[in-house]
Amino acid sequence: MDFIHSQRNSGFTLIELVITIIVLGVLAATAIPRFINLRGDAKKAAVENFYGSLQETVNLLHMKAQIKNKLGSDITIETDYGDYQFYRGYPETKSEATTPNLYFIETFLALGTPDHVTKNNTTRAATYADVSVYEDNGHSRIGYGTGNLINNSCYAEYLHTSSTQVFTVKTDGC
Repeated sequence: MDFIHSQRNSGFTLIELVITIIVLGVLAATAIPRFINLRGDAKKAAVENFYGSLQETVNLLHMKAQIKNKLGSDITIETDYGDYQFYRGYPETKSEATTPNLYFIETFLALGTPDHVTKNNTTRAATYADVSVYEDNGHSRIGYGTGNLINNSCYAEYLHTSSTQVFTVKTDGC
């Protein structure tokens, strides 16, 4: 009996390698955009968390003002973070009850020591790693970008006026 022995090399053929490379290319083309967008998704989630923190902080401080029955105009209330200026029971974005003037996010969100601060008589801008803060006598914004953060459209805002408090979140630029 004659046995026919076939000798087969172990390894991949050129066709198998080409098909494998094509499949990996298709997988990479569909998966990489998802991973690239994770940074934007993370920024959006962080800004939405800032938004919630702003609202909760203002609500808690307003309750404190109500409990102390200090709901008038330009009232200074002692908080756990020191004296701070309130108007109608809501914390001002810039407290003029202190020297130097304090700002809302700087005082109540406890972000730590900023990497860089630009401050004058009317505004304060600070960076904490890649997070930026902008505050003036009406607006407190926290998010990603530069300057007053409006152009970057990736921020949460607390707007305090003599008649209202408005919370806004912008994430279309994240």
